[in-house]
Amino acid sequence: MDMHVEPFDSKNIPELVRWVSPLWSMMDWDTNMSMMDFDTNMSNKIKGRKLNLDVEFIVRHNIFYNEFAFQLVQEKELQAVAFAARKDEENHALQWLEENSGTLSAKEAESLQRVVVYLEQMDAKTCSFMEKDDIRLSLFASSQRGCGSLILSQLEAVLRRAGFKSLYLWTDSDCNHQWYPNHGFTLVEAEGNETFSTPDKNFMTYIFKKKL
Repeated sequence: MDMHVEPFDSKNIPELVRWVSPLWSMMDWDTNMSMMDFDTNMSNKIKGRKLNLDVEFIVRHNIFYNEFAFQLVQEKELQAVAFAARKDEENHALQWLEENSGTLSAKEAESLQRVVVYLEQMDAKTCSFMEKDDIRLSLFASSQRGCGSLILSQLEAVLRRAGFKSLYLWTDSDCNHQWYPNHGFTLVEAEGNETFSTPDKNFMTYIFKKKL
């Protein structure tokens, strides 16, 4: 069985967005809007891109196109990704968002801005715990059981060889946050987030750390 880890190929961004959209979409789309409200001549690709804009931004926000962006491929199919970023490392995700969000309504733009602020705040909070020889797991996703553990172990080996001492990450209660304590990570901070909490659900954020 041909399964291997290799540098991430940006052509796989649409596939990655498709995986994570059911869990990661945070946009408060106008409830009066439906697919029928779009120009009927607009392609399905453009329709889908608008509806997944928040998720694609989250993905692009966490890809830094450095030497620590990897994908696991099995039989030429993408199965998992793991990206790491140095403290305060930057990319061009906000520029991409500005170039691709011109068709949003005012309500959609406001909802998307909440996502932007949330990501920036959690990144900054995570980085506040890090030293100069630490690094953070900026994005980690798998579509097949077992592939996540495999790609993460290989990423950790690369990071150790590069001289990093600890690996940090943040996640939230909409994700499988229980996975991390079972794989060597210790909880640094757990905190409620009022922006995304509801009367029926307390939305929690978690910061984890693992010694490399």
